[in-house]
This record gives sequence, structure tokens and C-alpha cells, in this order.
Amino acid sequence: MRIIAGTDTDWAAQLRRFRRLRAIKQAALAEMLGVDQATISRWESGRQIPDLGIQRRLRALMQGAGSRDEVLIGHWVSAAVGDTLLLDATRMMRAASLEFRRLHGLGGAELTGRTAAPLFSAEMEGLWWQAVERGFFEGELASVTIVSRYNLLSGAQRDLPSQALWTPIHLSSGEVLQRIDSRTLSESEFAPARERNGGPLRAVAIDDLAS
Repeated sequence: MRIIAGTDTDWAAQLRRFRRLRAIKQAALAEMLGVDQATISRWESGRQIPDLGIQRRLRALMQGAGSRDEVLIGHWVSAAVGDTLLLDATRMMRAASLEFRRLHGLGGAELTGRTAAPLFSAEMEGLWWQAVERGFFEGELASVTIVSRYNLLSGAQRDLPSQALWTPIHLSSGEVLQRIDSRTLSESEFAPARERNGGPLRAVAIDDLAS
């Protein structure tokens, strides 16, 4: 993750996000930097900004995937053996597996500049916004499991029962993408899968993993 020096709020938000993404407690980060936990707390609340020497060390710690890794992310999605899709925060398609393209009747070139919004049923649209409001694109969530219905992008079928895992992919630019791994369910599988999931949406927060 790239840190952009600016206001105290920039540092506060990005430092919290860095810790949550890597499941690092304040005390552990304080030990790494040679400061006390109260100092980390003041940085994250925006009451204090790290000095220039610490900022340099934080930038080094917070470097995320480089451009080579971003290319690999697209490759991993394209080469996935299941029904896998990569979206940006506006739901524009960035990559898709061969199985996804086959299922939806898409060629590789048809992904560029195309939105995945028609894929979302009315219920799934609401679930997507719930995930956004819980901080999916802000480093708050580790994963979201959805049991809902979806539409084929070809328009051939609608309201197909499915189970999907949504995971955030953090790029070095600070952009967060959404990876969707899904499978179509039979009608008889749908209700039991939804019950096991505790409803249509189950979210796991980064803080739950760090605790």
C-alpha cells in the first residue's frame, strides 16, 4: 500500500488500514518502530503526525504489491479454474476466468470497459451496498460470503441461485479491487446454504482476525 503524505488524517486512516490488513496490533507496531503504544494511538486518531524519520520507515513498511504483482493478480483470476471475476469499486470488470466467460457468453475482449452491474440481482445489489457501507473498499473487511441470486450477463437467465465469496484485493496504488469466486447452486441447495451462512450475507472484519 502506498502512503501519500499530506494531512494528519491521511496518516491516521492509512495507518489504521495498514495494521488491519496485516493483523498487526498497536503494541506490535510500536515495538517495530521503537515507540510506545500511546504514540501509535495518537497517530491513528489524528492527534499527532509521525516525524519525517518515522514517516520514511512507515512508507517502507507499507509498500504493497508492485506492478509485477498487480499483473499476477490479473493472471491468477484469468487462470482460475472456477467461476472467478475481478471488479473495481465501480464494478467495471478487470479480469475473469475462462469458466466465468464461458458461463456468461463473453470473449476476453468483451470484458474491457464493461460493467458487471447487470450480474447483480435486486437482492445482491442491496448486499453489495451493505458490504461497501461496512468498509469493503476501505480495508475494514477480510471477506464477505453471499448466498443470493444472480443474472447471466448474456441475459439468457436471471435469478440463478448461487454462493459467492467476495474478497478485497489491495493494490500498491491504494486501489482496492473485488475478487468474486462463486458457484451456481441447485434450487434444493439454496435454502440450506443460506441457513448455514446465517442469512444472505456473512462478513468477516479485519479486526476479528487481529483480535
